[in-house]
Formats: sequence, C-alpha cells, structure tokens
Amino acid sequence: MPGFVPAGQEATPSDATGDTGGGGGGGDGLDTLGLDPLLIALLKKIPTSGDWPAAQRVRWFRTFAMNVSQIYDDDNQPVEMKIDLDKEAAN
Repeated sequence: MPGFVPAGQEATPSDATGDTGGGGGGGDGLDTLGLDPLLIALLKKIPTSGDWPAAQRVRWFRTFAMNVSQIYDDDNQPVEMKIDLDKEAAN
C-alpha cells in the first residue's frame, strides 16, 4: 500500500519501511546519536575486530578530523590539526 506524506515533508526510505536507516539492520545505534550522516558513515568504517594496521588508522583519523572541521568549523577560522604516526611507538 502506498505511503502518505503530508505536504511540506520529505519521504525517506525509513518512512515507507519502518526501518530506522541503520545501514543493513545491524542495530549499531549510531544513527540515534544525532550526528551528521557523513560522520556516521565514517564511524561505520571502523573494523569491529581483527587487524587494523596503524597506517590505515592514521588515515581514518585524518579523514574524520577533516570532516569534523568541514561540518563544525567556521569557514573563516577552520581548526587545523596534525595527525601523524609515531613510528617508534608503532613498533
């Protein structure tokens, strides 16, 4: 049966299916945090277990920091952050 969306409101996939948009029904709860969808997508990229090499983690943190800055910083005063791998600590 077709769904009804009142005037002035957009239909989303969750409106029609009752799904909360959990990205596959994993029940991770990230969508309920009220964060920007871009940050949610990046958080979902973190491996749940197993090997996550240091270089890949650094790249992820840099990407996350850049996107947080894009979302929350004032365009006139962006926060600059440097994230590096301490090679001595990694060994």
